[in-house]
Amino acid sequence: MSLPEALERAASRMPEHGDALRDANGDPDRLLATLPTAAAARLLGWLLEHTPDEGSELALSWSESDAGVAAIRALDADGLAKPARKALRRVQHRLRSRGHDVAPAPSEPVVARLPDVDDGFDCALISPLNARGARMVYLVEAHPAGGARLYEGLVDALRGVLEFSVYNSGRSRVREFLREVRTRAHAPPIEVAPEQVRALLARAAARQQATSPLPRAFI
Repeated sequence: MSLPEALERAASRMPEHGDALRDANGDPDRLLATLPTAAAARLLGWLLEHTPDEGSELALSWSESDAGVAAIRALDADGLAKPARKALRRVQHRLRSRGHDVAPAPSEPVVARLPDVDDGFDCALISPLNARGARMVYLVEAHPAGGARLYEGLVDALRGVLEFSVYNSGRSRVREFLREVRTRAHAPPIEVAPEQVRALLARAAARQQATSPLPRAFI
C-alpha cells in the first residue's frame, strides 16, 4: 500500500481533516502545513497502528523538520499496540541521536490512536461493486457479552439486501478474518466509517423488492 492509499483510509476516520489528507496526496510536508499538531499526531498514531510501513515512512520524513518533530513528540506511545510502539521507538532513537528531546509534551495531551479502532473493532469495510452491481459490506462491533460480533452482507442499491449473516466469535478470530479480507488480491474492500455501512444497509433495505424478502439474519 502506498502512503496516499493509507491516507485515504485514514480520511474516513478523520472526516474533519479528510480533505487535507486527500489533497496532500502523500506529501508529508503538505500534511504538516495543513494539519494542527494534535491532528498530525493522531494521524501518525493511526498509520503506525494500521499501516505500519506507511506510518514509519511518514514518521521518518517528519523527523527532518521542526513541525514534524513536534507531531512525533505529541504522540503518546502508551496508546499504541506493541508493533506500532516499536516502529515509533526507532524514529525516536534517530531523533535522540541528533539531540532532540522526544519525550511527550505534557502541555499538549492527545489520544494517539483514532477512537474505537485500536484493536480492529467498531469498524466497517465496503468492497467494490461486482459485475452485477452488488457489493459486500462488513460491520464489526464489540459483543456486549465479550468477544466480537461481525455482520456480513451482500447489498444492491436497486435490489436491496441480497444476503446477510451475523457471526459471534472471539476477537482474535475476527481480527484474523479482517486481515484476510483486507489483503485479498481480488477487489479488496476499503475501510469506511461504520455509520456509512449502516446508512447503506438502511437504504438497501428500504428498496427491498417484494419478490425477494429480507434475509432472516438481517431482520
